[in-house]
Amino acid sequence: MNSNYLKALRIVYFALAIGIALFVLITVLVNKLNGPLAKTDISSAQKAPFIIALIVLTGAVIIVYKLLFPKKLEVIRGLSSLEKKLAAWREIYILQGALIEAPAFFAIVLFMLLGISTLLIWPVAGIILFWMTQPTREKLIKETRLSASEIAEFDSMD
Repeated sequence: MNSNYLKALRIVYFALAIGIALFVLITVLVNKLNGPLAKTDISSAQKAPFIIALIVLTGAVIIVYKLLFPKKLEVIRGLSSLEKKLAAWREIYILQGALIEAPAFFAIVLFMLLGISTLLIWPVAGIILFWMTQPTREKLIKETRLSASEIAEFDSMD
């Protein structure tokens, strides 16, 4: 199970990152062909609330992650069986992926509407975060604090 378990979770991460990349490529292409969807004479003052919303969303995601992730890991560490720990760890990693994706997709939509190229920093950062935070055996063992017997059980699963 260990190779299949981690492989499945990595595939989910890869799919989320590819989703961001494809959406960026399509949006950039549409933007180059047709320009931004919002009217072109929109002022900087009219764009500012959207940028502020993106920054607030990004900050909120970071705060939620910093508050939620450690608490969830503590709950996982207290679970009785390896299967329950693996299922709960998968859940928090999928949640982490969603938290990475939210500001990235919002920035892409804003780029599509407003045409501000600087907004593409968010999806690029999202893809980098997906690459840096992908689930590994070492992270699983460290974050869930698996015992030696649980590690052996995990390694022996098909």
